[in-house]
Order: sequence, then structure tokens, then C-alpha cells
Amino acid sequence: MGPMARHLLFLLLFAGQATAQDDPSEWRRIGLAHISANRLAEAEPALLRACQLEQPPVDSCYFLARNRHALGQFERAREAFDLALAAPSARVHRAAGLNYLALGRDADAELHLRRAVAIGPLTPDDPRVDLGAFLFRQGRLPEAATLLKQAAKADSPRAHLELGRVLLQQGNLELAAYHLEQAARRNPADPNAHLLLARAYQRLGRDADAARELALGEQQRRRKRP
Repeated sequence: MGPMARHLLFLLLFAGQATAQDDPSEWRRIGLAHISANRLAEAEPALLRACQLEQPPVDSCYFLARNRHALGQFERAREAFDLALAAPSARVHRAAGLNYLALGRDADAELHLRRAVAIGPLTPDDPRVDLGAFLFRQGRLPEAATLLKQAAKADSPRAHLELGRVLLQQGNLELAAYHLEQAARRNPADPNAHLLLARAYQRLGRDADAARELALGEQQRRRKRP
């Protein structure tokens, strides 16, 4: 961030702090400004104040929980998600489910992800994909495949990727390759799509295609390294 941008951010925060008082929207704005500047720790007091003031607790508690999750404070994030769930929505249940995954509480994670799917609407952060990936990791492949096939109809690269992963595990190589091709085409910067596609091609005996995708996957992986 350049000097001018820092100065503008300071003015924004100072003005907000001067006028916020008991207005949760002002405290939320201050907190989100800190997050936009990648000052996650500094966002906590403003978002906490907004969450405490907001009636009913909706956006501010959600942003507080997401910020704590980003900081790796998963138990404190859970406490904030409990407040945000006073006004449940698909995005709150989805985020709470992912936080429970980070806590290793699989049953709670599945409960919230299923509620996110049931509530809808299904956004670009499709909870069906998160739930399908969760079911795959648990070895519940038929359930995962059914859910991810529905999600893949929306042409999400994440859905194609996770469905391809499941189909590859099931030994459905041609269909796995098709969905992994879709994932790689729609998100070519994702190394996982290329690496999984390379594995599918290798098992299909398409060695030249496998070598190409392996090289692309390693290239994208190197680019993502800090």
C-alpha cells in the first residue's frame, strides 16, 4: 500500500471512529476497511463492537467470525458464528460448516453444510461442492458423486474438479477425465486440476497427455508458492 492509500485509509478510519458511537454499520465499515488493507488483527475490535450492537446479529457477527477463521482462531470463530446463526442463511451455515471442519468436528460440519444446501440459493461458493468434498474424504463416494453431479450442472470449476476426483477414485476414468478437463479449462491456474487430470490420462494410457498436464500442474504449483 502506497503512502497516499495509507493516508486515505487513516482518514477513513478516523472519520469512522469519530462518528461510529453506537452505530453498528459504522463499526462494521471500520472493520471491513481494516480487512481490505489486510489488517486482520486490527479489524477484530471494530467488528466485535458492531456484532455486539447489531440487532439482530447478522452481517457484523458473520464478518467477525470469518475474520477470526482467517486468523486461525477457530474456536473463537465458532462463538461468533453461533451469534451470526441467529439470522441463518446459506452463507452463514456454509462458513460455520467449514469452521467446524477446521475444528475437526465432522458431525457439526456436515450438519451445517447440509443446512446451507437446503436453504440456498446456490451461489458461486456452492455448498454442495464443500459437502461433496467432505463426503469424499469420508469415503462416502456414491453420496459425494450424486451431490457433485448436481453441482457440476452449474459449470463451476470447483464442482468439476471435485466430481473428477470422486470419479477417478471410483475408477470411472473416461468421465473423470472429462470433468477434470472442464475444471482445467475453466480454471487453468489451479494446479490440482492439471495434476489430477494427468493421473486420469496416465491410467487411461494417454502418456503424452499425462506428461503435458503434469508439467502444467507443476508450473502452476510453483507460481503459487510464496
